This record gives sequence, structure tokens and C-alpha cells, in this order.
Amino acid sequence: MLAGSKLGPRFFSWSRPRLAQQRCLAGKFTRCVQASAGKVVQWKGKKTVAEYDESRLVDWAERMDTILAGHMNGFTRKTRSAAAKYRPGRPVRSILTESSRGCQAAARDENLRRRQKLLRILLTARTVSEAWGAYEDLITEYPYNPLRKPAIPYGHLHCLAGRLAAVKPRTRSLYLKFASVLATLRRTGGRVYIWEWNTLIDCAGKQWRKTSLTDYRAALDILNDMKTPPHLLDRSTSDDPVIPFPRPSPQASWAPVKPDATTYTVLLSIAVRSKQHAAIRHALKLLRLSGFSPTRYTHLIMLAFYARTNQLSEVRSTLRRMQQQGVEVSLVGLNTCIWAFSSNGRMDLAYLIYRVLRHNVAPETGSKADEVAAAARYLKDTEWLDIPPNLIPNQAVYTSMIQCSAYQGNMVQALHVFADMLSMPSPHPPSLAAFRAIFLGFYRHGRKLGPANFTGNPTTREQHLPELSSWNLENLKLIFKAFMDLPEGYKLNGRIVYWIIVAFGRLSGNNPTVMHDVWEQLEGKYGRNWGGRLARVGRAIRSSQTVDRRD
Repeated sequence: MLAGSKLGPRFFSWSRPRLAQQRCLAGKFTRCVQASAGKVVQWKGKKTVAEYDESRLVDWAERMDTILAGHMNGFTRKTRSAAAKYRPGRPVRSILTESSRGCQAAARDENLRRRQKLLRILLTARTVSEAWGAYEDLITEYPYNPLRKPAIPYGHLHCLAGRLAAVKPRTRSLYLKFASVLATLRRTGGRVYIWEWNTLIDCAGKQWRKTSLTDYRAALDILNDMKTPPHLLDRSTSDDPVIPFPRPSPQASWAPVKPDATTYTVLLSIAVRSKQHAAIRHALKLLRLSGFSPTRYTHLIMLAFYARTNQLSEVRSTLRRMQQQGVEVSLVGLNTCIWAFSSNGRMDLAYLIYRVLRHNVAPETGSKADEVAAAARYLKDTEWLDIPPNLIPNQAVYTSMIQCSAYQGNMVQALHVFADMLSMPSPHPPSLAAFRAIFLGFYRHGRKLGPANFTGNPTTREQHLPELSSWNLENLKLIFKAFMDLPEGYKLNGRIVYWIIVAFGRLSGNNPTVMHDVWEQLEGKYGRNWGGRLARVGRAIRSSQTVDRRD
């Protein structure tokens, strides 16, 4: 039986048929096959070559079953017996004709053009998503074959890795994409550079919103992979007839990548983000055993950890080590120190840092200049904090000072810093974080003041009346008006809207008129696409119910 007609055009050869089979081929069966296939059976010596067309040839297996069943007229019993001796499934050898070679060449050229187009998109794509789509098409349409040359050159893979490394923030999707590119590099025999390993470790630690001990262990697994050779097939040469690709032995071509100081610093940052003391101790031990000296980023990471955990003594120890090693604190470290001092009740030291930075951008004169110089000497001698004269406050420093001042209840200082941010020689646009801190301060420190609140003999409360009176409804309305006058382009989030509503609710005593007016202004400018607790707040305002923080 002639089988295999469903696999596309094929060209079969078999040994010279017997006499009965020759009669079969010369009889009605041959004419029937020739009529259906539109081809001619050719004789070449002792071999018979039959060429058929899939589009016109009927299924030979079904026709031969009909022949063997004896349903075709003109076949004798002897002919059927001879045809029945044919063994189905007998291996045959394909013979490529010139037309078949032409078809294969055309398909190969089309395949090559398609691959070149995808590689060009991978290099010149304007967006990372477009480049990633070309990479997915390449690894899907041209799967890895150890006997062929890799479909994606190593330079293209390194280029894609660089574009992915520049994407912020680090997400789970980004981590999986970057891991796929590096896995392709290792699987095809390419070399993964140290910066790519460090980026992968960083993505592993930041792939989730909250870093856990599991993420730190995943980063350690990647560190171990740096020292482990990839699993490659040991094929010295290729027998592929189209794209030969000599591959060296993996043990001869592979060289381990040695971790650097950045590697251990990234591990330490992941351990700090996990807030697990065991992980932090382990990361510090790895850094110590590696022999690398702590970098500025290493000190800043530990400085942020001690500031977050309110360990002011360790903050001073870290600043002392940085000064002894000649490491500059930078604005990031100064901003961290502002948070550390403010969180531990030393808002005076935080304001001294800000005043020295402000003097660098807008120098003061007279006695105020002497005060700034004295403050700088005090910070250097007592707090081990040397502020260079070329550092000026940025938006992060302004926002941190506003947040700390508003949280501590110093509205005047918060507004002064806010005015500096808008009016300094190098001004910065107002940030939503600064407005949110001020509105939160109104809710935290504001009270509805009136004659009913101060009946009877004077109490200690009257001593704080100037501070309390600054967080009043009139000032809140002024801040809210400035907030509503912000130019277009700010993307409002639900948290700042929430603190605006609860602040007005507390200072106005949940006055329905005031609450309705504020809610309508917010909806008129920023829309109504708020859900969650803001949806409940909106329903409470429309029904003139009391709005407090429980909503």
C-alpha cells in the first residue's frame, strides 16, 4: 500500500515490480492514477519513480484497499493476489527533483527574510514592548536547535537586555522577561555579563510590591547560578546541511562570572527591603567575606534601614564611618537623615540640615549667615554630617521637610518650605505628596474652634491656641484653593482626595454645605472614577451623613 499522501508532496521510489505488478501498473490502475494525478510513471533502469500531486491525487491508501477488496473491474484473481503481497509501511527513499529543490529554496529564502525582519525590529524598535514582541516571535518560530546556529545573535539579546534593564519600576512581568532573555543566552552558549546578573538579582528582589524572605532566597539562587556552568549539549560539530554551526565544548568555553561589590550591595538592599534581620545579617556576612569594601550605596542602604527602624545611634555610627572613609553623603543620605531625626523627635536637627542646604542655593547675609555657618559646624562635629557647599535641595528634600513639619504640627514651617520650593532660584513644581502631607496635617492637628470649646477657666489648651488656630478651616480653604488651581496634567489618586474630605469633615463639623461644595469641585475637575472607600464617602456626602475616618 502506498501511504503518506497526507504529508504534502513526496517522491517515492521502490524496486522493480514483479510481472503481476507490472501488469497492474500498465492496466486500469495506472491509467486511473495518471488521470487523477496528472503525472506520468517513469522508468529509470531498475527503479520506478512515481511523482504525484497532493491537490489532485486521491488517497492511495483507500484506493489500494478497494483494489485488494476486489471491487475494481478488470483485475484477475492472480493480479489481486500479487498486489496483496505488497507490505504496507515499507520504508522508501525520497528523491529530490529540480522542482522540489526550487520549492525548498523559495521556502528557505522566505524564512530567512522573515527572520531578518524580526531581528531588525528587535534592534530598532521604538518601544520595549515592540522589541519584546519580535523576540517572542523569534523564539516561537525558530526554536533552539543545538545543531543549528542560534536564531537570535548574542548582540541582539544583549541589546534587548539593556532596554529591559532601563525599565522602571521593577515588576513581576519585567523579571520574567529579563530571565527569559538571559536563559536564552545561556542555553545557546552565550555569555551573561555581570551587569546582567546584577539586574536580574535586583528584579528578583523587587518583583513584588512587598519584599519577603522568599525573594531574598530567589536572589541567592541567582547568585549560585552565576557560578554554575549552563547545561549545554556537547556537540563539537553540526551535521546540519543548511546552517553548519561548530560549537565548542561547554567546559572549554564557559568561564564563571565573579560577583562584584554591586552584586553584594543589591543583595543587601533586598535583605533590607524584606525587613528580616536574619537576611540582613547574612547579606552583611557575604559582603564581609567577599573582601570588597562597602560602597556609598552600601552605607546609604544601611542608613535607610536604621532610619526606618528608629535606631538613631546606628545612624550616627554609619555617618561616622562614611566620614572616616571619605564617602560623600549626597542628597539621598541627607534626605534619609531628615527622616531619621524627625522620626526620633529631633526636628531641630532636620531643620538645620534644610537650612544649610537652603543657604547653598540662596545665601543669607549678616547674622543669619553666621547662624548657618554655626549650624554647619555643629552638624559636622556632633552628628558626623558634612554638607558640601555644592549641594542644593531638590524636590525630594522639599517634600520630606513639608511632610515632617506637617506631621509634627508645625504648619508655619511647612508652608515656608512649600513657598521655598516654588520661589527659589531653581524652583520645582508643587508635588501632590506635599499637598497630601498638608491635608493630613489638617486632619491630624486641626480642631473646630469656637466659643463652646473654651468655656470655664483657662486651661493648658489655651497655651497652644496659636498652633491650633493655624490649622483652621479658613487656612484649609486657602490650601484647597491652591490645590484646585494646579495646572492640567496632574493625575489625582484616591488617597489625597480621602484626606481632603476627612480634613474638611473634621474642621467644619461635617457641615453638609461645605462637604457638598468640596465634593462637587473635586468631581468637576478630576471626574468621578473613584471606587472603594471614596465611593462610600461620596454616598455619605450626598445623603448628608457624617464623614469620618472610618469611611
